[in-house]
Amino acid sequence: MMPDESWISALAARVQDDVPFVPRPYDAIARDLGVPAQQVLGQLVEWFRGEQLREISAVLEGEALGYESALVAGTVSPARLEEVVRIVNGHPTVTHNYLRDHRYNLWFTLAVPAPMGIEASLRLLAREANVSGFFPLRRTATYKIGVRFALDSLENNTSYRALEEIRPITVTSELQAAFRALQRPLPLVERPFAALARDAGMTEDELLTVARRHHGCAIRRYVATFRHRRMGIQANGMVVWRVGDDERDATGTALAQAPQVSHCYARSAIDGFPYTLYTMLHGQTEDAVSARARELSALVGISDYAILFSRKELKKCRLRYFLPELERWWEQRAPLPAGAVE
Repeated sequence: MMPDESWISALAARVQDDVPFVPRPYDAIARDLGVPAQQVLGQLVEWFRGEQLREISAVLEGEALGYESALVAGTVSPARLEEVVRIVNGHPTVTHNYLRDHRYNLWFTLAVPAPMGIEASLRLLAREANVSGFFPLRRTATYKIGVRFALDSLENNTSYRALEEIRPITVTSELQAAFRALQRPLPLVERPFAALARDAGMTEDELLTVARRHHGCAIRRYVATFRHRRMGIQANGMVVWRVGDDERDATGTALAQAPQVSHCYARSAIDGFPYTLYTMLHGQTEDAVSARARELSALVGISDYAILFSRKELKKCRLRYFLPELERWWEQRAPLPAGAVE
């Protein structure tokens, strides 16, 4: 039995690392922590009711599923911000949208099936929002993915591991049904996968077999997501680095090895924004994030960087794939069939 309340911090770390694909996952986690299963389930329910725990669900890899994705930047005047945000957030697969302190002040993520295309989708969004354009910063390399907030330090604490190459898979109708089920929030009940499987018209064993087979590829991770501000982690800084092509991989790998970095990507540059390496830092205050960025700057020997702090969270949710709503959004706006050339 873990002493005092240390098991609570251990539980938060464990469910952000991995929730096992077994019929009774909360029992398995409880055994690993040396506490009763009802204690684990009760704590998860308490976090969920207190709105600290957002959900437990699959993080799917869009590249394996035939999707394109990008971080997108836009410049929107304060007078039009509310209207533009409403239109952007209305897109079913815009999942993260932040107001940040830069000339490019609107930053959101978008993922769409390849036949729709990022550029075509952004043209439709820009036309509807009546803005000059939205600018995609495509991911060219991934060095680290994975938030893991520590309850004791109130910082991210993610260990580094080399990422496996993502290979495209053929998504059958049965596989699509399984992925749709697995990307839904895991119920906080004794046999949660049985409930997901039932709604998908599958058996529990069938769903778990699919999950185990694709874990680490199409299912990148199966983890809990916490609302970091509800946990006392108030500052969110996107730290961008200007790095030469020949230094990018070495620098990205070095930055990814810092436990406080939750995400590290290389991305394409856009006009007026020459940075091509992106890291995410979180902390209790902006001063703490800035201090950590200075430490990382000294570590990698790069002084040309900027921190874009989040001024307002405009939308945040787990990305869902194979959404009928996305098909409807496209059909209502696209003048040409998906994949056609204007």
